[in-house]
Amino acid sequence: MKTILISGNDTGIGKTWICRALTNYLVSQNKRVQVVKVVETGITNNQKGDAATAIENCSHLNEKEYQAFTLYSFVEPLAPVTASQKNNCKLCLENIICKIKNLPETDWRILETAGGLAVPLDETGLDSVDLALNLPVDYLLLVVQNRLGAIHQTRVLTAYAPYSKIPTGIWFNEPTPVESHVTHSNYSELANLSIPIWGHQHYRSQELQFFDAFSKQVTLS
Repeated sequence: MKTILISGNDTGIGKTWICRALTNYLVSQNKRVQVVKVVETGITNNQKGDAATAIENCSHLNEKEYQAFTLYSFVEPLAPVTASQKNNCKLCLENIICKIKNLPETDWRILETAGGLAVPLDETGLDSVDLALNLPVDYLLLVVQNRLGAIHQTRVLTAYAPYSKIPTGIWFNEPTPVESHVTHSNYSELANLSIPIWGHQHYRSQELQFFDAFSKQVTLS
């Protein structure tokens, strides 16, 4: 089994959209895929969660090939630790890891965290980096919204990500249209970054655009 953890530079940048496209791609390659939303906030019982959204394109396929799990879900649209406290729940990284390890086996497990990479998932301040380092995570995929300002956001992520220990890549996503000169500037300024750009999800596209750096580091077999 291989595990990929998807995080990013902020909330609302399209992490679930990338999860959805990646899930659809892997299932189309006859892989069993499991999408796990680690912590979800701002969700009610009447709403479809991120994990369920990520697998909805696979509904015409054999249900044994894909699964969706949400480990913790809270109604308040707040940071995970605060939302859990308002629900009289205590988030603990050790418990999160235990829940993940107790999930059924699969070919690919895609973990999606809440908010950005440094958002605490534990009352002591442990975050997605700690989660990745304490699990057998094979790849860390960091989503960045392609826009003016993405250069700064990507460089900050690079400084914080444990890329020397876990193969890590940036994936641009476009929730809104982006002018081509902005994209070209982002590519140019980030060309020599320690973390490579693995792909680009263009506005409204449901197809993954893999870059050569992705295929050189990530084995999808």
